Order: sequence, then C-alpha cells, then structure tokens
Amino acid sequence: MKKIALYGLFALLFVGFAACGEENSSTGQASADPNTEAAPEEAADLKPSHKGVCLWDGAGLRDAAGKGAKWMTGISFGEVVSLTGNEEEVASEDRTYIEVELVDGQKGWANGYLFAKGAMRAVALADMDVYKRPDLTTFTGDKFSRGEIFALVPSDKEGWMEAYGKEKKKAGWVQAYEESYSTDEVDVAVGIQVYKALQEDDPAKQEEALNQLASSSTFSRSPLMSFVDETLAGIAPLPELPANQLYIMAENLNVRSEPDNEAENVLFQLNKGDICNILERGQRVQIREMDDYWYKIEKDGQSGWVYGYFTSKRR
Repeated sequence: MKKIALYGLFALLFVGFAACGEENSSTGQASADPNTEAAPEEAADLKPSHKGVCLWDGAGLRDAAGKGAKWMTGISFGEVVSLTGNEEEVASEDRTYIEVELVDGQKGWANGYLFAKGAMRAVALADMDVYKRPDLTTFTGDKFSRGEIFALVPSDKEGWMEAYGKEKKKAGWVQAYEESYSTDEVDVAVGIQVYKALQEDDPAKQEEALNQLASSSTFSRSPLMSFVDETLAGIAPLPELPANQLYIMAENLNVRSEPDNEAENVLFQLNKGDICNILERGQRVQIREMDDYWYKIEKDGQSGWVYGYFTSKRR
C-alpha cells in the first residue's frame, strides 16, 4: 500500500509540473528569445517608408499646416526628409500637409504633393526607360538619363520600382537593375552638383562649377565622374566680349543712380541679352549670398550702376 501511495504522489507532482510549463509557455514567459520579436523593431527606422524625397526646388517648411503659416526654410530638390506620419488636410487649399524633419533637426509642415513618400533618393547610372505600369508593353517614351536625380519607391513587384523625377514631370515604373541606378550618397551628390551647375545661365559659371566638381577628391571614386567630363565637353564655349562691355544675364535688371540696392534709386531697366559699355568698375560688395563688383555702365545714351552678379563677359 505504501508503494501505491508513493506512485500516486509522483504522478500528481508530474502532472502539476507539466501544467505549470504549459501555463508559462502560453503567457510567453518561457520563450523570451531576443532573436524572434526584437529584431524587426530594431530595423523599423531603416525602412524607406519613414523617408521622403523632395521633388521641387524651394518647397516651403512652415511651423503649421497651411500656406498662411510662418515660413521656416526652403527644401531643395533631391533633399531627403524624415516623415513623422502626421498629416493634416487644409480644405481651403485642397491640400494635404505632412509633418517632416530635416537632417539638421528642424521640424515643420510641408505640402505633401511636393514629396515622394516612402522613397529613397537615387541617380541613374545608365538611361532608364519609364513605364506606365510594371509591364514592358506600357513604355511611356520617357526615360531617366544618366546622371539624372529621381526618387525610387520600393514595391512588391519583383524587378520593378515606382519612380518620380523633378516636379513629377516623369513618373511611372522602372526596371530596378542594380547596375542602372545608385543610392550611394557620393554618386547622388555628383548628380545633384551637375544639376545645380547646369542651372546657371552663364556657360562660364557652368564650366567653373563642373571643373571644381571634376577636380574634387571627394567624388573621384564615383562612376559618374566620366559623366561630369562629358557634360563639361558639351558646354559650348561662348565668345568673350571686349574688355569694356558687359552682357546682361537677368530679366528687367535695375540700373541705379548709385551702387546701392537698398535705396529707391532705379533709373531704368535692362533686359536679358542687352550689351552695355563699362564706364567704371566700383567696389566688390556681398549682397546676401552673392559677391561681385558694381559697374557703372552706359546703354543707348543712358548710364547708371548695375550689380555684376547679373552680368557676364560672354554672350
């Protein structure tokens, strides 16, 4: 009888231990494996869905949603922002504003249409055809040319990604072969610097900016440096004017009675393309981000002062 009682006791203890094990397992206390649930949370901030790419130059960052809110700063084409996930509809403007954070920590609101959300910044290493849908039969006739900056949005369509160019003038799907594009920050920077250089109206300033880029050791490892050389070679050299003449590069350039842009001293205006005679070179002055000389000029019998930043020695 004693043996039977002991066997019964052992059986009860075994059942009790098994039940405890099942209870702990069902509440998750017994399976705290850090490799199962924590890893995806750690990687969440790295996903492109938390980023946006600005597709317009000078997109406004404001302290609240709406064009009447206080202007904080401008966001450049190709600039990457962090998305907070907050959005606000402004019915009077028929716009959706998104809250974004810049790389310098500034946080504010911007027009959501001006961004590719959930995107990464890229530059084309080779020409990339644009399709209306992820289907080779839907070719739009557009392409992202070598060196062109655009935004890429990952998709679940194997071998395809959505793509948006500047101001969404090119938009659709591209075949995302690794050899056709790059998201490397050096390659992207080369593409952006070429874009900025070509925004200059004066070919001489284009050439100067591209030469600085070509001679920089920072970008020498980029496969796009040959593209920089090709772009340089394509800039048509313009004939220089005589030493006593200037070419006007700006529309409606004010000609002033004194070398001072603050006073109300406008005498008349010159148009882009006008050629005038130099009577005198004044002092070199910095105005905001510009740094150049004042010139006293004469055109069709009228004379006055113009700021040299808006002029060129080539036409």
